[in-house]
Amino acid sequence: MGELADSVARLEDEVTEAQEALRVVEKVDEEIESAMEEVESVCEALLNLSGELDVEIADHNYPAVERCAYELWGLVDSEQVRRAVDTVALLTAVRDGRALPATSVDALMVGLKDVKASHPTLTQEELDQEFQLAMDRAEGIWREIYDDGSWESEHERKDHLADHLHEARQEAISDRAVRAARFLMELCDHLAETVWPEVTEGLRGTDLERVARALKEASMAGETAPAVYKLYEVNLSEQYESAPYSLGAVGEQLVAFESWLGVQGKG
Repeated sequence: MGELADSVARLEDEVTEAQEALRVVEKVDEEIESAMEEVESVCEALLNLSGELDVEIADHNYPAVERCAYELWGLVDSEQVRRAVDTVALLTAVRDGRALPATSVDALMVGLKDVKASHPTLTQEELDQEFQLAMDRAEGIWREIYDDGSWESEHERKDHLADHLHEARQEAISDRAVRAARFLMELCDHLAETVWPEVTEGLRGTDLERVARALKEASMAGETAPAVYKLYEVNLSEQYESAPYSLGAVGEQLVAFESWLGVQGKG
């Protein structure tokens, strides 16, 4: 009877240990998934940011566009995200009984010297070239219309042509500013659709070098966002100088503010 009681006690101890081990494994799995969700959430955040930029650009809300540019950079160059990557890598190794990671993903990124930028780029020169092409097309269209020889009044013909060319120029100036701002959306979409899946797939596949490469590419892309905003700011300023009210409510506010400053200066 005593042997039976001892056997039962041993079995109860083993069951208790097994249950405790199972709870530990479940807790580890929960921590892994929580950290993994934090990494994966960046992709959705980038797409949401792209949508937010679309609205703010349409409203010419340049302070909000600037905020979004820095938010973009922060999303993909985040110490918190890199800590989450390290958490997933460490706990996955512990759970699966594999060797622990030899170094952090931060250290891996520093050691990668051959990673090249994969993100799209934009310069003022490219914007100006697009602007000139738009103007050349518009001038060709309107000259073809107004140089058909059907006008009795040369003065009237020139006035109509000049009006349309002026409108085309204003539209091209506006399009140039919008093009610069929407390039931030292109960066968001590129990161969400091309770069960040490399991060998450590499992490789920326990390929830390792949993760580090993708994170470094993402960081390089994010770092350009403030400079892209500056392109937008420069070209939006030119749009304001050319046609203040083309900026809608923002233009009206700026004109009113300038008028107020003028009155204050005279006072």
